[in-house]
Order: sequence, then structure tokens, then C-alpha cells
Amino acid sequence: MTTPLLELRNVDAGYGTTQVLWDVHLEVGEGSTVALLGTNGAGKSTLLRVVVGLLPLWGGEIHFDGKRIDRWDPNDRIGASISYMSEMGVFSQLNVEDNLRVGGTGLSSRDLRAALKETWEEFPMLAQRRHAPAGSLSGGQRKQLGLAKALIRQPRLILMDEPSSGLSPILVKEMVGILAAIRDRHQVTILLAEQNVKVLDLANEVAILHGGRNGFTGPIEGFRAQTDVAAQFFGLPSAEVKAEEPSEKH
Repeated sequence: MTTPLLELRNVDAGYGTTQVLWDVHLEVGEGSTVALLGTNGAGKSTLLRVVVGLLPLWGGEIHFDGKRIDRWDPNDRIGASISYMSEMGVFSQLNVEDNLRVGGTGLSSRDLRAALKETWEEFPMLAQRRHAPAGSLSGGQRKQLGLAKALIRQPRLILMDEPSSGLSPILVKEMVGILAAIRDRHQVTILLAEQNVKVLDLANEVAILHGGRNGFTGPIEGFRAQTDVAAQFFGLPSAEVKAEEPSEKH
């Protein structure tokens, strides 16, 4: 059996004296895209912050690439090729290029120059706005900047916290397309925390958190087939979580 790139075992965590996660298990295989779904307050953001080291682990273990990392500080986890894109994703007061330079902290000057050159080629919109404050960008543009900032160190794993937040349905669809292209081009593994089921078009695995505990976990096909799961966790008809099919021409 192949060792998962990321594995959470019996994870407990929370804020202050308030527990948010109970005995959570999760495996993320290398090259996969896992959609971590759940309603507001389910514990999705907490889980990502625990993985990257922004919150302490109360109990359990976290393993990355076969190594136990839950005792490492956040810088060491990032150095081990984990990247984190928060819901905000950018520093609004900094310009586009400075945001990317922050994302590339730790790279040599030569490697950072090469990474910036590649970023401008991959995100031409960002190249055009490189000296503009990040706060002046549109919502969709800020998401692109957040993604580029997360990618600049060429991580093996990206943790993404609700990248669809604040975007219109059209921009969500556009963002899913961008993420799919980036994932395939960079061969990066993605753990994507969301409550928007549209991201299912990107995922091949689904893990649901319900009240800080494991719900459904398995392949995307299995999730789409369980209409009761969609109704229970999202209050949606089954059609909302089925894959889009091309319409027939008559």
C-alpha cells in the first residue's frame, strides 16, 4: 500500500478551551485533490491550521511524506514543501510583487528571480498589476494572487481554505478551471477546504467534517452516488452534486 503524502491520525484540536476537532482521520494521496467539505463551523479551517502549525495539536499525529511533523514549527513544515493559502490569501497593503516575495521567503535571490519570472508567465494578469496594491485587485484577481503566492516555492502540497469565498458563481467556475490547470501543470497535491459543492468538479476524493468529526470519506464517485449525504450536509438536491454532463446536440 502506498504511503499517503499527508496523514492525520486521531486528531483533536481547538481554540482556548473549546474543542473543535474530535478524533479526525484523513489521508491525502500524492497527486490527488481532496475536497474537505462541511458547513460553517464544521472544523475545516481549524484542520488546515493544525496541519500547517498555526494551531497546536491537542491529540493525535500528523504525518507528511512518511515523517511525523506535528512537533515541527510552521517554518519547518513550509520548508518540507507544504504551502497554505488562507481564505484572504494576500496581504492587502502590499503590492502584487511584494506579496509574491513574501511567499518566496527562504528562496535564494536567484531562485526567487526565476520563480517570479515563471509566475509572470503563468499569471499574465498579475504581471500587468505587479506594482498595484493587492487590496486594489478584484476578488478573482486576489484569489489568483493568493494561489500564485502559495505556488511560488513549488510545494508538493497546497492547503487551501475556501478559495471560492466571496466569488460569484461564474468566477467560482473560472477558479476551478485555473486550479485544475495549475494542479496538472505543477503536479501538486491539493487539500481544499470548502462549503461550495462546485469544487467537486476539481476533486477526486471527498472528506466531510460534521461537527468536528469525520463524516463521509471516499472517492468522488461514491459521494455523488449518495444523495442522502448531499441532503444531510448541504441541504441540496442530489442534482447539485452530480457531475456536469455535456448537453446533446439534436
